[in-house]
Amino acid sequence: MTAALDSISLDDNPSAARSRNRAPSLSTACPPAGVVRPPTTTSSSGSRVGADPFHNASQLCKRLFRLRITRLLAWGYLAISMIVFTFHLPSLTYKYNHQQHASSSTPGLKTTTLLQNVNSQTMISSSSHGSSASSPIDELSYQLRLSKMFSKSLGRMDHLRPHWFSATVDPDPQSLTLATVLTMDEWPNLIRLAEQWKGPISAALQIPTDGTNLGSGTMLQHLSSIRRHYDTNPTLARNVDLHLIARPTSGNDGRIRTGQQDARNLARLFARSRYVAHIPVTTLWMTNLTAAVSTYLDRLDAGDLLVVPTFAFPKESNRKIATIAFGMEEEYHWPTSKAEMVEWVDDNRMGILDYHWNLNTGPTSYPLWREASEPYLVPNYDYHYSPVYIATRDDHPWCEERFMDEPSACLYSTYLNGANLWVLPNDYIVRTGQEPENKLTKDERILQLKLYKNYRIEQCVFYARQFDQVGTFSTEQSDHVQQECVKELGSLRRQKMISSALSKSHH
Repeated sequence: MTAALDSISLDDNPSAARSRNRAPSLSTACPPAGVVRPPTTTSSSGSRVGADPFHNASQLCKRLFRLRITRLLAWGYLAISMIVFTFHLPSLTYKYNHQQHASSSTPGLKTTTLLQNVNSQTMISSSSHGSSASSPIDELSYQLRLSKMFSKSLGRMDHLRPHWFSATVDPDPQSLTLATVLTMDEWPNLIRLAEQWKGPISAALQIPTDGTNLGSGTMLQHLSSIRRHYDTNPTLARNVDLHLIARPTSGNDGRIRTGQQDARNLARLFARSRYVAHIPVTTLWMTNLTAAVSTYLDRLDAGDLLVVPTFAFPKESNRKIATIAFGMEEEYHWPTSKAEMVEWVDDNRMGILDYHWNLNTGPTSYPLWREASEPYLVPNYDYHYSPVYIATRDDHPWCEERFMDEPSACLYSTYLNGANLWVLPNDYIVRTGQEPENKLTKDERILQLKLYKNYRIEQCVFYARQFDQVGTFSTEQSDHVQQECVKELGSLRRQKMISSALSKSHH
Protein backbone atom coordinates (compact mmCIF):
# COMPACT_ATOMS: atom_id res chain seq x y z
CA MET A 1 0.00 0.00 0.00
CA THR A 2 2.82 2.40 0.87
CA ALA A 3 4.68 1.52 -2.34
CA ALA A 4 1.53 2.20 -4.32
CA LEU A 5 1.06 5.61 -2.70
CA ASP A 6 4.69 6.48 -3.37
CA SER A 7 4.34 5.57 -7.01
CA ILE A 8 1.17 7.66 -7.29
CA SER A 9 2.76 10.70 -5.65
CA LEU A 10 5.76 10.49 -7.99
CA ASP A 11 3.63 10.11 -11.08
CA ASP A 12 0.99 12.65 -10.14
CA ASN A 13 3.21 15.38 -8.62
CA PRO A 14 2.87 18.36 -11.02
CA SER A 15 6.14 19.96 -9.99
CA ALA A 16 8.03 16.74 -10.55
CA ALA A 17 6.47 16.43 -13.97
CA ARG A 18 7.43 20.01 -14.84
CA SER A 19 10.97 19.33 -13.64
CA ARG A 20 11.24 16.35 -15.95
CA ASN A 21 9.82 18.24 -18.92
CA ARG A 22 11.72 21.57 -18.33
CA ALA A 23 14.29 22.55 -20.93
CA PRO A 24 17.89 22.51 -19.69
CA SER A 25 19.35 25.87 -18.51
CA LEU A 26 22.76 27.07 -17.36
CA SER A 27 21.96 26.37 -13.71
CA THR A 28 20.54 22.94 -14.38
CA ALA A 29 23.02 21.80 -17.00
CA CYS A 30 26.02 23.04 -15.00
CA PRO A 31 24.80 23.34 -11.40
CA PRO A 32 26.87 25.32 -8.92
CA ALA A 33 29.21 23.55 -6.55
CA GLY A 34 27.80 22.32 -3.27
CA VAL A 35 24.43 21.14 -4.63
CA VAL A 36 23.68 17.59 -3.41
CA ARG A 37 21.81 15.47 -5.87
CA PRO A 38 19.43 12.66 -4.75
CA PRO A 39 20.76 9.10 -4.99
CA THR A 40 19.98 7.19 -8.13
CA THR A 41 18.74 3.57 -8.42
CA THR A 42 18.19 1.28 -11.30
CA SER A 43 14.84 -0.42 -11.81
CA SER A 44 14.39 -4.00 -12.83
CA SER A 45 13.81 -2.92 -16.40
CA GLY A 46 17.21 -1.18 -16.45
CA SER A 47 15.95 2.38 -16.26
CA ARG A 48 17.46 4.82 -13.70
CA VAL A 49 14.96 5.84 -10.98
CA GLY A 50 15.48 9.18 -9.21
CA ALA A 51 18.37 10.18 -11.54
CA ASP A 52 18.87 13.86 -12.69
CA PRO A 53 17.55 14.08 -16.25
CA PHE A 54 20.42 16.47 -17.08
CA HIS A 55 23.21 14.37 -15.61
CA ASN A 56 24.80 13.78 -18.99
CA ALA A 57 24.83 17.53 -19.79
CA SER A 58 26.48 18.27 -16.43
CA GLN A 59 29.19 15.72 -17.06
CA LEU A 60 29.75 17.19 -20.51
CA CYS A 61 30.25 20.72 -19.06
CA LYS A 62 32.75 19.44 -16.53
CA ARG A 63 34.74 17.66 -19.18
CA LEU A 64 34.61 20.76 -21.41
CA PHE A 65 35.97 23.03 -18.66
CA ARG A 66 38.81 20.58 -17.96
CA LEU A 67 40.11 20.89 -21.54
CA ARG A 68 43.29 23.00 -21.90
CA ILE A 69 42.09 24.59 -25.13
CA THR A 70 39.01 25.94 -23.32
CA ARG A 71 41.07 27.56 -20.60
CA LEU A 72 43.45 29.05 -23.17
CA LEU A 73 40.57 30.57 -25.11
CA ALA A 74 39.11 32.08 -21.91
CA TRP A 75 42.42 33.64 -20.86
CA GLY A 76 43.03 34.89 -24.40
CA TYR A 77 39.64 36.59 -24.52
CA LEU A 78 40.33 38.27 -21.18
CA ALA A 79 43.77 39.51 -22.29
CA ILE A 80 42.46 40.91 -25.59
CA SER A 81 39.68 42.73 -23.74
CA MET A 82 42.17 44.40 -21.40
CA ILE A 83 44.41 45.46 -24.31
CA VAL A 84 41.52 47.00 -26.23
CA PHE A 85 40.30 48.85 -23.11
CA THR A 86 43.80 50.22 -22.40
CA PHE A 87 44.14 51.36 -26.01
CA HIS A 88 40.88 53.35 -25.92
CA LEU A 89 41.29 54.75 -22.41
CA PRO A 90 43.33 57.91 -23.37
CA SER A 91 40.85 58.94 -26.05
CA LEU A 92 37.92 58.45 -23.67
CA THR A 93 39.69 60.50 -20.99
CA TYR A 94 40.45 63.29 -23.47
CA LYS A 95 36.82 63.45 -24.62
CA TYR A 96 35.58 63.61 -21.04
CA ASN A 97 38.00 66.38 -20.07
CA HIS A 98 37.19 68.30 -23.24
CA GLN A 99 33.47 68.12 -22.46
CA GLN A 100 34.09 69.25 -18.90
CA HIS A 101 36.19 72.19 -20.11
CA ALA A 102 33.58 73.21 -22.66
CA SER A 103 30.77 73.05 -20.12
CA SER A 104 32.67 75.35 -17.71
CA SER A 105 33.68 77.92 -20.32
CA THR A 106 32.63 81.55 -19.98
CA PRO A 107 29.04 82.15 -21.14
CA GLY A 108 28.79 84.24 -24.26
CA LEU A 109 32.17 83.20 -25.63
CA LYS A 110 32.72 80.80 -28.47
CA THR A 111 34.07 77.41 -27.54
CA THR A 112 36.98 77.97 -29.90
CA THR A 113 39.53 79.61 -27.64
CA LEU A 114 42.23 82.04 -28.52
CA LEU A 115 44.83 79.36 -27.92
CA GLN A 116 43.23 77.10 -30.55
CA ASN A 117 42.93 79.97 -33.00
CA VAL A 118 46.52 81.04 -32.48
CA ASN A 119 47.92 77.55 -32.70
CA SER A 120 46.06 77.01 -35.97
CA GLN A 121 48.06 79.86 -37.48
CA THR A 122 51.46 78.37 -38.21
CA MET A 123 52.87 81.77 -39.00
CA ILE A 124 52.14 82.94 -35.46
CA SER A 125 53.06 79.81 -33.56
CA SER A 126 55.57 80.47 -30.83
CA SER A 127 56.90 76.95 -30.73
CA SER A 128 60.24 78.11 -32.09
CA HIS A 129 60.76 80.34 -29.05
CA GLY A 130 61.53 78.79 -25.71
CA SER A 131 60.36 75.30 -26.63
CA SER A 132 61.54 72.80 -24.04
CA ALA A 133 60.42 69.61 -22.40
CA SER A 134 59.24 71.45 -19.27
CA SER A 135 57.39 74.71 -18.86
CA PRO A 136 58.72 77.55 -16.69
CA ILE A 137 55.37 77.46 -14.88
CA ASP A 138 56.30 74.03 -13.49
CA GLU A 139 58.92 75.72 -11.31
CA LEU A 140 56.30 77.66 -9.33
CA SER A 141 55.70 76.23 -5.86
CA TYR A 142 52.16 75.18 -5.03
CA GLN A 143 52.12 77.64 -2.10
CA LEU A 144 52.72 80.48 -4.55
CA ARG A 145 50.04 79.21 -6.93
CA LEU A 146 47.44 78.95 -4.17
CA SER A 147 48.18 82.43 -2.83
CA LYS A 148 47.53 83.82 -6.31
CA MET A 149 44.59 81.54 -7.07
CA PHE A 150 42.37 82.94 -4.34
CA SER A 151 43.04 86.61 -4.97
CA LYS A 152 39.92 88.69 -5.62
CA SER A 153 39.82 89.83 -9.22
CA LEU A 154 37.57 92.63 -10.45
CA GLY A 155 37.25 91.52 -14.07
CA ARG A 156 37.23 88.05 -15.56
CA MET A 157 39.83 87.44 -18.24
CA ASP A 158 38.66 86.12 -21.57
CA HIS A 159 41.88 84.27 -22.10
CA LEU A 160 45.35 84.04 -20.63
CA ARG A 161 48.38 82.44 -22.21
CA PRO A 162 51.45 82.54 -19.91
CA HIS A 163 54.78 82.52 -21.73
CA TRP A 164 53.20 82.95 -25.16
CA PHE A 165 56.77 83.87 -26.02
CA SER A 166 59.48 82.63 -23.68
CA ALA A 167 62.95 84.10 -23.60
CA THR A 168 65.48 81.85 -25.26
CA VAL A 169 67.97 82.52 -22.44
CA ASP A 170 66.96 81.18 -19.04
CA PRO A 171 67.61 83.86 -16.39
CA ASP A 172 69.67 83.25 -13.29
CA PRO A 173 67.19 82.38 -10.49
CA GLN A 174 68.96 84.93 -8.26
CA SER A 175 68.90 87.73 -10.84
CA LEU A 176 66.59 90.75 -11.13
CA THR A 177 63.59 90.64 -13.48
CA LEU A 178 61.67 93.71 -14.63
CA ALA A 179 57.90 93.14 -14.34
CA THR A 180 55.78 95.41 -16.51
CA VAL A 181 52.32 95.73 -18.09
CA LEU A 182 51.50 97.12 -21.52
CA THR A 183 48.95 97.36 -24.31
CA MET A 184 49.57 97.17 -28.04
CA ASP A 185 49.97 100.95 -28.43
CA GLU A 186 52.81 100.75 -25.87
CA TRP A 187 54.67 97.99 -27.72
CA PRO A 188 57.48 100.33 -28.90
CA ASN A 189 58.11 101.21 -25.24
CA LEU A 190 58.70 97.54 -24.44
CA ILE A 191 61.26 97.30 -27.24
CA ARG A 192 63.01 100.39 -25.91
CA LEU A 193 62.98 99.00 -22.35
CA ALA A 194 64.40 95.67 -23.51
CA GLU A 195 67.16 97.37 -25.49
CA GLN A 196 68.09 99.54 -22.54
CA TRP A 197 67.87 96.89 -19.79
CA LYS A 198 69.33 93.88 -21.66
CA GLY A 199 68.21 91.58 -18.87
CA PRO A 200 65.18 89.39 -18.04
CA ILE A 201 61.76 91.01 -18.44
CA SER A 202 58.34 89.57 -17.58
CA ALA A 203 55.75 91.51 -19.58
CA ALA A 204 51.95 91.10 -19.48
CA LEU A 205 50.54 92.21 -22.84
CA GLN A 206 46.82 93.05 -22.95
CA ILE A 207 45.22 92.75 -26.38
CA PRO A 208 41.68 94.07 -26.98
CA THR A 209 38.89 91.86 -28.29
CA ASP A 210 35.25 92.46 -29.06
CA GLY A 211 34.26 89.83 -26.50
CA THR A 212 32.84 87.38 -29.05
CA ASN A 213 35.52 86.40 -31.54
CA LEU A 214 38.85 85.75 -29.88
CA GLY A 215 40.36 84.75 -33.20
CA SER A 216 39.39 87.92 -35.05
CA GLY A 217 41.50 89.26 -37.86
CA THR A 218 42.56 92.29 -35.82
CA MET A 219 43.93 90.15 -33.01
CA LEU A 220 45.73 87.80 -35.37
CA GLN A 221 47.24 90.81 -37.09
CA HIS A 222 48.61 92.05 -33.75
CA LEU A 223 50.02 88.62 -32.94
CA SER A 224 51.63 88.34 -36.37
CA SER A 225 53.31 91.70 -35.83
CA ILE A 226 54.61 90.55 -32.42
CA ARG A 227 55.99 87.39 -33.98
CA ARG A 228 57.89 89.41 -36.59
CA HIS A 229 59.44 91.57 -33.87
CA TYR A 230 60.60 88.48 -31.99
CA ASP A 231 62.08 87.03 -35.18
CA THR A 232 63.95 90.21 -36.07
CA ASN A 233 64.94 91.56 -32.63
CA PRO A 234 67.46 89.32 -30.81
CA THR A 235 67.07 91.26 -27.56
CA LEU A 236 63.35 90.53 -27.36
CA ALA A 237 63.81 86.87 -28.18
CA ARG A 238 66.66 86.48 -25.72
CA ASN A 239 65.32 88.31 -22.65
CA VAL A 240 61.55 88.98 -22.74
CA ASP A 241 58.92 86.53 -21.47
CA LEU A 242 55.62 87.69 -22.98
CA HIS A 243 52.34 86.70 -21.29
CA LEU A 244 49.28 87.20 -23.47
CA ILE A 245 45.98 88.47 -22.04
CA ALA A 246 42.96 88.93 -24.31
CA ARG A 247 40.36 91.31 -22.88
CA PRO A 248 37.13 92.92 -24.09
CA THR A 249 37.24 96.67 -24.63
CA SER A 250 35.08 99.23 -22.83
CA GLY A 251 33.80 102.52 -24.12
CA ASN A 252 33.67 103.90 -27.63
CA ASP A 253 37.40 104.44 -27.98
CA GLY A 254 38.23 100.72 -27.95
CA ARG A 255 40.72 101.04 -25.10
CA ILE A 256 41.25 98.59 -22.24
CA ARG A 257 40.56 100.24 -18.90
CA THR A 258 40.34 97.27 -16.55
CA GLY A 259 42.75 94.62 -15.44
CA GLN A 260 45.87 96.64 -14.60
CA GLN A 261 46.07 95.19 -11.09
CA ASP A 262 45.78 91.52 -12.02
CA ALA A 263 48.09 92.09 -15.01
CA ARG A 264 50.72 93.41 -12.58
CA ASN A 265 50.27 90.28 -10.50
CA LEU A 266 50.63 88.04 -13.54
CA ALA A 267 53.82 89.75 -14.66
CA ARG A 268 55.23 89.18 -11.17
CA LEU A 269 53.86 85.64 -10.86
CA PHE A 270 55.48 84.42 -14.08
CA ALA A 271 58.82 86.11 -13.50
CA ARG A 272 61.56 83.49 -13.45
CA SER A 273 63.90 84.96 -10.84
CA ARG A 274 63.73 85.58 -7.10
CA TYR A 275 63.91 89.39 -7.31
CA VAL A 276 61.43 91.54 -9.23
CA ALA A 277 61.37 95.27 -10.01
CA HIS A 278 57.94 96.72 -10.79
CA ILE A 279 58.77 99.11 -13.65
CA PRO A 280 56.45 101.19 -15.87
CA VAL A 281 56.85 100.24 -19.51
CA THR A 282 57.22 103.94 -20.39
CA THR A 283 60.53 104.18 -18.51
CA LEU A 284 63.11 106.03 -20.62
CA TRP A 285 66.29 105.14 -18.77
CA MET A 286 67.55 103.58 -15.53
CA THR A 287 70.76 103.05 -13.64
CA ASN A 288 72.33 99.64 -13.07
CA LEU A 289 69.73 98.18 -10.73
CA THR A 290 71.41 94.77 -10.77
CA ALA A 291 74.38 96.21 -8.90
CA ALA A 292 72.05 97.78 -6.33
CA VAL A 293 70.32 94.45 -5.72
CA SER A 294 73.66 92.70 -5.24
CA THR A 295 74.77 95.38 -2.77
CA TYR A 296 71.62 95.37 -0.64
CA LEU A 297 70.58 91.75 -1.04
CA ASP A 298 70.29 91.25 2.72
CA ARG A 299 67.55 93.87 2.99
CA LEU A 300 65.48 92.20 0.28
CA ASP A 301 65.91 88.76 1.83
CA ALA A 302 64.80 90.22 5.17
CA GLY A 303 61.45 91.15 3.60
CA ASP A 304 62.10 94.85 2.94
CA LEU A 305 61.69 96.82 -0.30
CA LEU A 306 64.17 98.94 -2.25
CA VAL A 307 62.55 102.11 -3.61
CA VAL A 308 63.94 103.45 -6.89
CA PRO A 309 63.42 107.23 -7.20
CA THR A 310 61.70 108.39 -10.38
CA PHE A 311 62.97 111.60 -11.96
CA ALA A 312 60.91 113.44 -14.56
CA PHE A 313 60.81 116.71 -16.46
CA PRO A 314 58.58 119.55 -15.27
CA LYS A 315 55.23 119.76 -17.02
CA GLU A 316 55.86 123.37 -17.97
CA SER A 317 58.97 122.35 -19.87
CA ASN A 318 58.98 123.68 -23.42
CA ARG A 319 60.46 120.43 -24.69
CA LYS A 320 57.80 118.16 -26.11
CA ILE A 321 58.95 114.97 -24.49
CA ALA A 322 55.57 113.39 -23.80
CA THR A 323 55.77 111.23 -26.92
CA ILE A 324 59.39 110.30 -27.54
CA ALA A 325 59.32 107.97 -30.51
CA PHE A 326 61.29 104.75 -30.45
CA GLY A 327 64.70 105.31 -31.99
CA MET A 328 64.65 109.08 -31.30
CA GLU A 329 66.12 108.97 -27.77
CA GLU A 330 69.51 110.22 -28.94
CA GLU A 331 67.91 113.59 -29.70
CA TYR A 332 67.13 113.99 -26.02
CA HIS A 333 69.40 114.07 -23.03
CA TRP A 334 69.01 113.36 -19.36
CA PRO A 335 71.47 112.89 -16.50
CA THR A 336 73.16 109.50 -16.27
CA SER A 337 74.89 110.02 -12.92
CA LYS A 338 73.82 111.27 -9.50
CA ALA A 339 76.11 114.28 -9.62
CA GLU A 340 74.66 115.37 -12.96
CA MET A 341 71.12 114.73 -11.78
CA VAL A 342 71.66 116.95 -8.73
CA GLU A 343 72.76 119.76 -11.04
CA TRP A 344 69.67 119.35 -13.19
CA VAL A 345 67.34 119.34 -10.19
CA ASP A 346 69.02 122.38 -8.68
CA ASP A 347 68.43 124.15 -12.03
CA ASN A 348 64.74 123.07 -11.98
CA ARG A 349 65.23 121.05 -15.14
CA MET A 350 64.13 117.79 -13.50
CA GLY A 351 62.74 116.58 -10.19
CA ILE A 352 61.63 113.50 -8.21
CA LEU A 353 58.19 112.41 -9.40
CA ASP A 354 55.75 111.15 -6.77
CA TYR A 355 52.17 111.17 -8.00
CA HIS A 356 49.78 113.26 -5.86
CA TRP A 357 52.67 115.62 -5.02
CA ASN A 358 54.55 118.30 -6.85
CA LEU A 359 58.08 117.55 -8.04
CA ASN A 360 60.55 117.06 -5.16
CA THR A 361 57.85 117.32 -2.45
CA GLY A 362 56.71 113.68 -2.19
CA PRO A 363 57.53 110.97 0.38
CA THR A 364 60.72 109.92 -1.47
CA SER A 365 62.26 113.19 -0.19
CA TYR A 366 64.71 114.77 -2.61
CA PRO A 367 66.66 116.58 0.18
CA LEU A 368 67.46 113.24 1.82
CA TRP A 369 68.31 111.57 -1.50
CA ARG A 370 70.61 114.46 -2.47
CA GLU A 371 72.80 113.95 0.58
CA ALA A 372 72.43 110.19 1.04
CA SER A 373 75.26 107.73 0.56
CA GLU A 374 73.39 104.76 2.05
CA PRO A 375 69.76 103.65 1.74
CA TYR A 376 67.38 105.61 3.96
CA LEU A 377 63.82 104.88 5.12
CA VAL A 378 60.93 106.75 3.51
CA PRO A 379 60.42 109.51 6.10
CA ASN A 380 56.70 110.24 5.61
CA TYR A 381 54.81 107.32 4.14
CA ASP A 382 51.36 108.06 2.72
CA TYR A 383 48.74 105.67 1.38
CA HIS A 384 48.85 107.43 -2.02
CA TYR A 385 52.55 106.62 -2.38
CA SER A 386 53.22 104.43 -5.43
CA PRO A 387 56.95 104.41 -6.29
CA VAL A 388 58.95 102.00 -8.42
CA TYR A 389 60.31 99.36 -6.06
CA ILE A 390 62.27 96.11 -5.97
CA ALA A 391 61.13 93.13 -3.89
CA THR A 392 61.28 89.36 -3.76
CA ARG A 393 58.71 87.64 -5.91
CA ASP A 394 57.28 85.22 -3.36
CA ASP A 395 57.30 86.93 0.05
CA HIS A 396 54.82 89.81 -0.20
CA PRO A 397 51.06 90.33 -0.65
CA TRP A 398 49.68 90.60 -4.16
CA CYS A 399 48.25 93.75 -5.67
CA GLU A 400 44.61 94.07 -4.65
CA GLU A 401 42.57 93.07 -7.69
CA ARG A 402 39.27 94.63 -6.67
CA PHE A 403 40.65 97.87 -8.14
CA MET A 404 40.96 98.65 -11.82
CA ASP A 405 44.23 100.56 -11.60
CA GLU A 406 45.54 101.52 -8.16
CA PRO A 407 49.31 100.91 -7.88
CA SER A 408 49.45 102.48 -4.40
CA ALA A 409 47.28 99.59 -3.12
CA CYS A 410 50.06 97.20 -4.15
CA LEU A 411 52.41 98.92 -1.72
CA TYR A 412 49.88 99.58 1.06
CA SER A 413 49.31 95.96 2.06
CA THR A 414 53.04 95.22 1.81
CA TYR A 415 53.79 98.19 4.07
CA LEU A 416 51.24 97.09 6.67
CA ASN A 417 52.68 93.60 6.53
CA GLY A 418 55.89 94.99 8.04
CA ALA A 419 58.13 95.72 5.03
CA ASN A 420 60.48 98.69 5.41
CA LEU A 421 60.86 101.02 2.42
CA TRP A 422 64.53 101.76 1.73
CA VAL A 423 65.28 104.44 -0.88
CA LEU A 424 68.34 103.68 -3.01
CA PRO A 425 70.87 106.54 -2.66
CA ASN A 426 72.54 106.40 -6.10
CA ASP A 427 70.00 104.81 -8.42
CA TYR A 428 66.98 106.19 -10.25
CA ILE A 429 64.83 105.87 -13.35
CA VAL A 430 63.85 108.56 -15.85
CA ARG A 431 60.34 109.21 -17.18
CA THR A 432 58.85 112.07 -19.13
CA GLY A 433 56.56 113.20 -16.33
CA GLN A 434 53.67 113.52 -18.76
CA GLU A 435 52.29 110.02 -18.19
CA PRO A 436 49.03 109.85 -16.24
CA GLU A 437 48.99 108.13 -12.88
CA ASN A 438 46.40 105.62 -14.08
CA LYS A 439 44.21 104.87 -17.08
CA LEU A 440 40.85 105.58 -15.47
CA THR A 441 38.11 107.97 -16.47
CA LYS A 442 37.07 110.73 -14.10
CA ASP A 443 34.04 108.81 -12.85
CA GLU A 444 36.05 105.63 -12.41
CA ARG A 445 38.68 107.52 -10.44
CA ILE A 446 36.09 108.96 -8.05
CA LEU A 447 34.57 105.54 -7.45
CA GLN A 448 37.98 103.97 -6.88
CA LEU A 449 38.96 106.60 -4.30
CA LYS A 450 35.87 105.74 -2.26
CA LEU A 451 36.61 102.05 -2.56
CA TYR A 452 40.23 102.60 -1.56
CA LYS A 453 39.16 104.23 1.71
CA ASN A 454 37.16 101.16 2.74
CA TYR A 455 40.01 98.95 1.63
CA ARG A 456 42.47 100.71 3.96
CA ILE A 457 40.20 100.19 6.95
CA GLU A 458 39.77 96.55 6.03
CA GLN A 459 43.52 96.00 5.73
CA CYS A 460 44.21 97.69 9.05
CA VAL A 461 41.77 95.41 10.85
CA PHE A 462 43.10 92.35 9.02
CA TYR A 463 46.80 92.87 9.80
CA ALA A 464 46.16 94.04 13.37
CA ARG A 465 44.24 90.85 13.98
CA GLN A 466 46.90 88.72 12.29
CA PHE A 467 49.72 90.17 14.40
CA ASP A 468 47.65 89.79 17.55
CA GLN A 469 46.89 86.13 16.84
CA VAL A 470 50.55 85.20 16.31
CA GLY A 471 51.70 87.30 19.27
CA THR A 472 53.73 89.86 17.33
CA PHE A 473 51.55 92.93 17.76
CA SER A 474 54.03 94.40 20.26
CA THR A 475 57.06 93.83 18.01
CA GLU A 476 58.64 96.03 15.34
CA GLN A 477 56.83 94.08 12.61
CA SER A 478 53.53 95.70 13.59
CA ASP A 479 54.90 99.27 13.87
CA HIS A 480 53.46 100.24 10.48
CA VAL A 481 50.02 98.97 11.44
CA GLN A 482 50.05 100.90 14.70
CA GLN A 483 51.30 104.09 13.04
CA GLU A 484 49.24 104.06 9.84
CA CYS A 485 46.00 102.59 11.12
CA VAL A 486 45.58 105.15 13.88
CA LYS A 487 44.58 107.55 11.09
CA GLU A 488 42.07 105.20 9.47
CA LEU A 489 40.51 103.63 12.56
CA GLY A 490 40.60 106.91 14.48
CA SER A 491 38.69 108.58 11.69
CA LEU A 492 36.26 105.68 11.70
CA ARG A 493 35.65 106.08 15.44
CA ARG A 494 34.96 109.78 15.06
CA GLN A 495 32.46 109.09 12.31
CA LYS A 496 30.68 106.50 14.48
CA MET A 497 30.58 108.91 17.42
CA ILE A 498 29.09 111.67 15.27
CA SER A 499 26.53 109.29 13.79
CA SER A 500 25.58 108.06 17.27
CA ALA A 501 25.21 111.62 18.57
CA LEU A 502 23.05 112.63 15.64
CA SER A 503 20.80 109.61 16.04
CA LYS A 504 20.32 110.36 19.76
CA SER A 505 19.52 114.03 19.06
CA HIS A 506 16.80 113.01 16.62
CA HIS A 507 15.22 110.87 19.31
